[in-house]
Amino acid sequence: MRLLIALLLLAFPAAAAAQGSPTFYGSAININAVAAATDVVCLEGGAGKVAKLAGFSISGTAATPSTLSIAVLRRSSLNTGGTSSLVAAAVGSSTHAAALAKMRVWTANPATMGTTDGTFRRIRWDVDSKVSVPTTIGLIAQMAANPYTTQPEARDVTQALCMNFNATGPATTMDITMVWTETNY
Repeated sequence: MRLLIALLLLAFPAAAAAQGSPTFYGSAININAVAAATDVVCLEGGAGKVAKLAGFSISGTAATPSTLSIAVLRRSSLNTGGTSSLVAAAVGSSTHAAALAKMRVWTANPATMGTTDGTFRRIRWDVDSKVSVPTTIGLIAQMAANPYTTQPEARDVTQALCMNFNATGPATTMDITMVWTETNY
């Protein structure tokens, strides 16, 4: 099932990205998010580029079965504090330069949250505690596949596109993949 998720996610940027835009992939597995998590993952903008979120996927398990409320939002200032790490981005084509945007994963809530500057999607994720079942698919989302809409974007290094868990739910172990493009201003 995880292979199906990956294949579906790989197909998303083709419809959503502008022709020839560099596409990047970041994946983090076994993220141990705390109970009452806030921002779990953020795509921070890169210098001189516009990072556009093409899609994401989440799967995982929780300490206890729960329904989590997730918001995909933009922050006009970056989170600070807490415990985070950067995820290495893979470039879709060897003809493109490395990503300037950064995917950051939080395992302890940020001490200070950046300012919210728009909420693009709210999603409910039914997650369970069946550790042995790898098919606990949370969600796969494609952002703005319609050519007449705009993908959520981070326009500079002070902005981020984040997945916020609204400080609800149990401790969760999850895998998250983000797909994005980068274009010039």
